[in-house]
Amino acid sequence: MKIILKYFIIFIIIIAIFILALVLSSLFPRDWIQKNTEESAIILKSLGNPAKVLNTFFDNDTDTLMVNNAYSMNPNNVLESALLGRRNYLPEKNQTIYEDVIIETEIEPKEEYIIQDQLIHTVNNDITECYEYARYWHGYVALLRPLLIFFNFNEIREIMVAILALLAMILLMLLYKKVSFKYCFVVILALLASEYFLMGFTLQGLMMFIICMISSIVICIRSEKIKNIGLYFFVIGMVTCYFDLLTHPIITLGVPMIIYLLLKQEKEQMSLKETIKFIIVNTLLWGIGWIATNLAKWIIVDILYDRNLMHKSIVQFIFRSQGSSSENLAWYEGLLNNWIWALKNTSKFFAILVVYVIYYIIKNHKNLTLNIKSAVPYLIISFMPIAWFLVMVNHTWFHFWFTWRNLIVFYMGTGTFLLKLFSIKDGNLNKTEEVEIIENQKGNEVK
Repeated sequence: MKIILKYFIIFIIIIAIFILALVLSSLFPRDWIQKNTEESAIILKSLGNPAKVLNTFFDNDTDTLMVNNAYSMNPNNVLESALLGRRNYLPEKNQTIYEDVIIETEIEPKEEYIIQDQLIHTVNNDITECYEYARYWHGYVALLRPLLIFFNFNEIREIMVAILALLAMILLMLLYKKVSFKYCFVVILALLASEYFLMGFTLQGLMMFIICMISSIVICIRSEKIKNIGLYFFVIGMVTCYFDLLTHPIITLGVPMIIYLLLKQEKEQMSLKETIKFIIVNTLLWGIGWIATNLAKWIIVDILYDRNLMHKSIVQFIFRSQGSSSENLAWYEGLLNNWIWALKNTSKFFAILVVYVIYYIIKNHKNLTLNIKSAVPYLIISFMPIAWFLVMVNHTWFHFWFTWRNLIVFYMGTGTFLLKLFSIKDGNLNKTEEVEIIENQKGNEVK
């Protein structure tokens, strides 16, 4: 009971922080971001949809929506702005406001503007229709709106590219120091395969990679000092929900979990039962954090603004998972679409991974031993994105061109699985065992 109470108190505190962050970002006047938002609107319009960078496609519509939401915050009614997620909002004008709907076709707008033109007309104070997108938290606004004071969209992208490169460098250095190069190589390939180093060119999904990397770095630095790893994954699930627009959330669960297990196995022996229990418990806690944060948003909006958001969001979730009867999707079609797109874009990196594993086996074949107990957990984790595609059939079938990046967990998990499975006899000892052997050898020498 005390544990449940502890989680509940922490949950309430974090929800309060989430709301406060959005409220604070709403406080400063729109004039502060006017110039950079105008420039961003022109840039986004010129990019088209989907935007293409180095033969990689990004969802420019969602990037435009995110900038529009940040611009549309109303400093004269900060709580409402923080919770209703409006775009095209001009409080000084008499606008038609469309509430959240289950299916977009339920709305029949009079102004047939594409989303890039909506932003242009909004910054020019020339639009009469406003849309609410309240079922998501839009936590990115708390970061994006202050950035728009100083930078336009292109400048923000440059900063994000640099941040992602820095985070990758820090993580790889820590892994090299605490584990070994072979696992660093797997991580590098997984990052390349998921187009990680290009993700700074888009706002959509960017925060999932930043959360994934920061949480993994924290684990590398403080893995021995994190007393309650379950609470840690619970909080990651909450933060994921706060920033995400249903892009590739599984990476914030799978990647940190792989990193934690790698470090844990270096320090101590873990039975297969222990590792499977660890995966199940912490996946559930991450999921509870993610679901509870969604529910909290819907409940708060319904209590304060009577939007019937709980019903709409649950029906929308069912639609996103099953689709409509007219689409008649098979249970595997989301997975199939994502897999085909991923192979088309990243097959060369997966081939390099396979070649590296084969080279590793050939080079060390005399000293290899099968280590199923240590390897199986990573295979289980690698199937997390597969499970996501099977559950969210409609969403991942329709949005495969960005949801496929969930497969970074598959690449990293299977690569680690193969290297753990074929362990070197003298190299499969964890740090604790190595220290014990050295001490025993010293003791024998004294005798």
